[in-house]
Amino acid sequence: MSLTRTNLAILGLQWGDEGKGKVVDLLSPRFQQVVRFQGGNNAGHTVVVDGQSIALHQVPSGALHPGCFLVVGNGVVLNLEVFQQELDRLRARGFDLAGRLLLSDKAHLILPHHIALDLWREGGANKIGTTGRGIGPAYEMKAGRMGVRLGDLLHPETLADRIRPGYEEVRLRLGEGSGLSSLEAIVDALLRTAEPFLSFIGDTQGHLLTAWERGDSILFEGAQATLLDIDHGTYPFVTSSNCSLGGLFTGTGLPPKALDRILGIAKAYTTRVGAGPFPAELHDALGDRLREVGREFGTTTGRPRRCGWFDAPITAHACRTNGVDGLAIMKLDVLDGLDEVGLIVGYRTGEGTVTTKLPSCAADWKGLKAEVKRFKGWASTRGITDHRQLPAEAQAYLEALAESVEVPVAYLSTGPDRHEGCVYPGTFLEPLLA
Repeated sequence: MSLTRTNLAILGLQWGDEGKGKVVDLLSPRFQQVVRFQGGNNAGHTVVVDGQSIALHQVPSGALHPGCFLVVGNGVVLNLEVFQQELDRLRARGFDLAGRLLLSDKAHLILPHHIALDLWREGGANKIGTTGRGIGPAYEMKAGRMGVRLGDLLHPETLADRIRPGYEEVRLRLGEGSGLSSLEAIVDALLRTAEPFLSFIGDTQGHLLTAWERGDSILFEGAQATLLDIDHGTYPFVTSSNCSLGGLFTGTGLPPKALDRILGIAKAYTTRVGAGPFPAELHDALGDRLREVGREFGTTTGRPRRCGWFDAPITAHACRTNGVDGLAIMKLDVLDGLDEVGLIVGYRTGEGTVTTKLPSCAADWKGLKAEVKRFKGWASTRGITDHRQLPAEAQAYLEALAESVEVPVAYLSTGPDRHEGCVYPGTFLEPLLA
């Protein structure tokens, strides 16, 4: 194996939407393999090229670079109709993935009854703010051994038997008038939809092991983020997969020693969508300003994001959980022009003490209030490509941010386009982005 190769994981450190797509797009030209290892089409990564936005949901963000081979690992759940729509949009923009895409035969399918169950739950009193795209039920049925893998599409004669147990369970739960199509109709539609994908289905674990052993450089692209991880996030207001580092290994079949570095992505402030605890949230004009200036509306759903100051305790938790080697801080320019910028350094409890520990139970978040350290604002950072040119006030803020999570900044984004940002010298990213 090559001694100069660096296999890199890119992971979100907040509640998602941190800007991972831009970083993956920047780094992809230096990698031969780009891998998506978990999540479904509830994730959306936006890449901006020459002022034009391209939204990617299930296709790895390396799609825009012809030299990258794209792998969708076994930890992903796929909606093939949505995947086809995405491929069509890419092809219309001049990006044809033929010959450089492999889908794991062990990845699971999102089926109509998964979506129906998701929407039924979100229509009740116990909704948690999912995207309603069937991701949770697909993972649920995977764990319940009622899932359907892409490899099952290669055996159409047994497909109905594979789908039936989960389909019947959902039909019973939803009752009469559920509107579900018949099992036969679902099977027929799935086989038609799957036809163009059959040649892309294969052994991604074997492919990646071979690529690693011959010294290919591999970029692993996480979806969602650590605070949405089903084990390490703000449960139950989480996604249904492991979007922290552990999900990389279970979602690809590669061993931990195949990974060399971990880059954590965080905004210079914090956002989240859906329900769940969010001590950083600003319920005022400042929160509205962050939303409007930062265009904080979901890539997948268009939902407005809840906005607040940078939350050091949750980000430090994510850095520890993932063993992060360096930070990529995104959207610093959104804070331009503010008189003051806040940094949450802890949470004040009902007893008046300050803690940085994250509760494990949703009920324990309710009494916590953000403890905010305030910094003098600055005029503009937009488009700066050398961190030494940042206003002194912005530099002071970033230094405090990095100290609060005990991880150095390796990359700073100062605008949405590819060229708007800077690499910090002396970090592991410097040779990759030089």
